[in-house]
Amino acid sequence: MHVTAEAILSLLATVFVGVLFLLMLEETQSIARGTDPMTSRLHDLTRRFPRATYALAVVLGMLLGHLYWP
Repeated sequence: MHVTAEAILSLLATVFVGVLFLLMLEETQSIARGTDPMTSRLHDLTRRFPRATYALAVVLGMLLGHLYWP
């Protein structure tokens, strides 16, 4: 099996869209039930650990830059 940069990028994009879909689904169910959605807790978590959030953004940016740079 030959793994290419395009395959890795496609996998990352698919996982990202899947996570976004699950977050939207959970938020819809939470609104219907009248409870706090997970996105509120995720927002609180990113506010609580800003350095970790920044580090994750840098790592993802480096990975995408590595895959896109010719």
